[in-house]
Amino acid sequence: MIDSRERGLFQLLVTFQVLGAMVLFTISSWVLLALAYGQNVPIHDYAKYGLVVVVALVFEAVSRPGYLRPGPGKMRRNAGAVSRRQLLWSVGAMVSLALFSRDDTISRGFFAVFGVVLFGFLYLTNYRMLNFLAEVGSKRLKNWKLRAMILGPREWCDSVGKEIGSLSSLLDIRGIHAMEDHESDPDACVRLAAETDVDLVVMPPRHMPYDLVARMMRQGDKLGYRCWMPLEITRRYGRRFDLQRIGSLDVLTPPTEPLQNTLNQFLKRLFDIAVSLPVVVFVLPPLCAMVKLIHWKWSRGPLFFMQERVGINGTKFRVIKFRTLHVANDQESRQVSKGDSRVFPGGNLLRKLSIDEIPQFLNVLFGDMSVVGPRPHMEAHDYEFREIFERYGVRRYVKPGVTGLAQAKGFRGEVNRPLDLRHRARLDAFYVAHWDLAMDVAIVFWTFVSVIRPPKTAY
Repeated sequence: MIDSRERGLFQLLVTFQVLGAMVLFTISSWVLLALAYGQNVPIHDYAKYGLVVVVALVFEAVSRPGYLRPGPGKMRRNAGAVSRRQLLWSVGAMVSLALFSRDDTISRGFFAVFGVVLFGFLYLTNYRMLNFLAEVGSKRLKNWKLRAMILGPREWCDSVGKEIGSLSSLLDIRGIHAMEDHESDPDACVRLAAETDVDLVVMPPRHMPYDLVARMMRQGDKLGYRCWMPLEITRRYGRRFDLQRIGSLDVLTPPTEPLQNTLNQFLKRLFDIAVSLPVVVFVLPPLCAMVKLIHWKWSRGPLFFMQERVGINGTKFRVIKFRTLHVANDQESRQVSKGDSRVFPGGNLLRKLSIDEIPQFLNVLFGDMSVVGPRPHMEAHDYEFREIFERYGVRRYVKPGVTGLAQAKGFRGEVNRPLDLRHRARLDAFYVAHWDLAMDVAIVFWTFVSVIRPPKTAY
């Protein structure tokens, strides 16, 4: 009901943005080409890029995670993040088409000009359009707002009334009735709902007799009002739940992670292969030769260091890294600290620049890891860390990564304090709950920046 209206507003917004992007693309390409070519404007060469922008915007909207799809009144705080995501999809699609088709007729400067214009348009519409549509609907459409009545214990009515009040553009609260006046007479509750001209009755099933709730719902079907029954699960247990229909059961489950979606899994796997395959083919071989020379000079022995780590759903796998420690050491499970004597001289540079991590792209191709995800830990460290952070195990819901959100934010190196782990684990949990492909691209970019300018904790 309300979510359907919000979904409809979201679809109207996306439709307007797609049409607006088409108009802006046409105008931008026409003006730029007219200035560059005079009367001979090869506009047909640009048409396919306009189509790609449309497809990219639609695909972005379909795959956009739920936390970036707020209803009216909440869109403004996410306007920047949503607009950047849309811009990345649109410009990324155009650049990909130009690269894969080897098109030398398209102006690279046009991408930059159109990107700036498109971002301004998207930000403006994301910031204002959804609220504007809701306001227009509430003022101009006669039956836009649902007339609602809140019925229940006084304390419950007060708390729920404040939350429902935030939906003022969609609901018209006609009355808040505390049950103290009617709790001894269920017939009075039913009669009150029948005599009040409303479209919606909000009531708490936990505080009302089951037979009364059933009577209210039957009467609603008869008289034409709907019943809302807030479950208050989040308030009671301190976390969100989703209601899912599984067979004949209505099941409360934790919110479904984006990477439980088969399409998202497929897209992430494509991204993993697209990034890791070139690294393994073109980057890893010369690095192997370079690292072997470093080993030959400072610490002769195996080129690679392999160690068992914990992966998705607690499965074990052997992570592959360039060896940076002396061969003769029996403390492989101990974290490397600053100035650690186990690290040979050339190994310091390999670790600081994260060159030792490059062989893990083999793990990505093998399917044990992803390019982006929570960093894999040893099982002994898992047992230790789960006692420090209560939601540490959430990181097991996805494949571990060569890099992750925590690493892109600068959290690298040894875990010295419980607070260090909590920061990383919170970012890992955020990544699991809010993954999208644009986030992976951004994390790879910021990881590359951190490799060029390593943080102080990189050693």
